[in-house]
Amino acid sequence: MSPWSRALAGCAPLLLAVAYGGCALTSKADAQSPRFFSLEARAAAPELPEPEGAPLELRLGQVDAAAYLEERIELAYYDDRRWTEAPEQYVRRALERELFERRHVRRVVSGAGATLDVELTAFEELRGPPARVRLALSYTLHDARQSSLERSLVIERPLSTAGETDRMQQVAAALTIALEAAVSRIGEDISSEIARPAVPLPLTEPASPARATSERSRP
Repeated sequence: MSPWSRALAGCAPLLLAVAYGGCALTSKADAQSPRFFSLEARAAAPELPEPEGAPLELRLGQVDAAAYLEERIELAYYDDRRWTEAPEQYVRRALERELFERRHVRRVVSGAGATLDVELTAFEELRGPPARVRLALSYTLHDARQSSLERSLVIERPLSTAGETDRMQQVAAALTIALEAAVSRIGEDISSEIARPAVPLPLTEPASPARATSERSRP
């Protein structure tokens, strides 16, 4: 064997190792970094006129999400997609804008008052046909003693391809529209309910002792 052949034979294991190593490096899947998406508020809806008479007052209480909802986008199709915040935070901010800014409801921060609690139960894409999103909420208006309003709301909106090429951007845009519709409906319900005049309890005048004795002795 010539010196050149012996040199190649000696380098063969190293060449094979480099070749296999190169194949392993090029075939290994790149680590995926999560992409983050947000619900961007559109142009604010015009403010409504302030209600006549005494101002409406409300405490915004708990705004929670069902236990199965997470910051991971609940679509089962995008494991690497995340919302920039927990979905219930989008709901809380949208309610604050609708109730305290647009409808001029006064926020109660302490003491007695009507309280609104909200639970987000769906915040997802539905792969149709037609492709659409669904947002579902349950909300309760109550005071320290009883509930005066309990309702559930489901809003679905189609995905629009106009101006959006990224599928998740389409989902975020459709959920923004659905959220605006949901908080507007809640705002109408809550404003009507807290504006309703309280019905006073009937006052029963106690019978005088003489009258009570006379009624008991009557045959």
